[in-house]
Amino acid sequence: MTRRYVILGNGIAGQTCAEDLRKSDPEASIVIIAAERHPLYNRVALPRYLRGQVRREKVFMRTVEDYTKQNLEIHFETWATDIDLGGKLVHTNRGQEFKYDAILIATGGRPKPPPWPGSGDVSACLGFQTLDDTDSIIEKADSCERVLVMGGSFIGYELAEGVSFRQKAKVTWIMRGPWFLRYVLDEEGGQLCRQLGEAQGVQFITSDEVQTFSRNNGRYVAQTVNGERVEFDLLTYGVGLDYYTEPARKGVELNKGIVTDAKLRTSAPDAYAAGDIAVFYDLMVERHNQMGTWDNAEAHGKVAARNMAGADEDFFDVPTYTTTMFGSTLAVMGVTPDVQPGLESVRTFSFEEKFYRKLFFKDDRLVGAIMIGPPKGRKKLIEIMRSRQRIERPKQELLDPANLKDA
Repeated sequence: MTRRYVILGNGIAGQTCAEDLRKSDPEASIVIIAAERHPLYNRVALPRYLRGQVRREKVFMRTVEDYTKQNLEIHFETWATDIDLGGKLVHTNRGQEFKYDAILIATGGRPKPPPWPGSGDVSACLGFQTLDDTDSIIEKADSCERVLVMGGSFIGYELAEGVSFRQKAKVTWIMRGPWFLRYVLDEEGGQLCRQLGEAQGVQFITSDEVQTFSRNNGRYVAQTVNGERVEFDLLTYGVGLDYYTEPARKGVELNKGIVTDAKLRTSAPDAYAAGDIAVFYDLMVERHNQMGTWDNAEAHGKVAARNMAGADEDFFDVPTYTTTMFGSTLAVMGVTPDVQPGLESVRTFSFEEKFYRKLFFKDDRLVGAIMIGPPKGRKKLIEIMRSRQRIERPKQELLDPANLKDA
């Protein structure tokens, strides 16, 4: 009998799962429910597109014809409104019903609304998650004088870096913390980031937040708690995601996202979760974890596909994230203190040579790293993390790429 698979979400987790299922079963019925209007595109490329370093058409990874060629039934601008997990039936906003033998929930999330008082009165206010968001930011930022970026996360950084790189609008970046990625970097790492950003023309306002928004001569004005006054034309921000768990609210365990075991199985029969939304049991740190990286989502999709087709495989991988850093490079690997507090760490840095690296350990095993500057030794560090070997020598030695050859 033909197997029926339903996949909610056509990001990299859902797309990878669908294509791997098709490879393993040419006859299966595979339905993809896609909330956006676009075929798969590379979210990792959106910062490069924002910077103007890649053309829009190059962001796309699939065409509508690719789905037809692989016999993947995709429904764009469609989303699940309810999943009957007992009856194995999906209901959509378009009144459709899809039966399944196994389902993958890879719906990700949507940007949290701006939390600042009065921000609802700022009509020129954009989050940064989708291709359509990026199009809007480029159009508005290129036609205005000043952009205000709010939030000390990766999204806030990508906005500040991307808009300032275009060299059209001036950028002010406000964050509540004392520096970017305050739970991962220490003061010196944050200071290096600021040094690189200011060299690119970004104005930093740290340890502060907006108290009120107002209008003055056709422009918006942000007044901060510490007395700063910033005029701007466009507000862009990043304060995290609200995960799209509503369709599965009855029948699976929720904890911000959807809780799974190490095999990405939810608490409902034949229902799996992958990508940003999955709160999966992470064998690397031996606790539940949630990861928002592209590599992690793609790897989730592969494991989910095998298990949906009958395998019994654990997920284990080292998530990675690499991007530019105001003309330098930022690389993050593995698990960091923002998701696993209390990790032991060692670090080294040089403001003159513009580099910083910090390694994180749990139970004498290397579990994470962050680097600013040339990411030398990155692949070897990932190998050590994957091996889960205990570090017997002084941990400080791993900071020097020359010492990694023998690791």
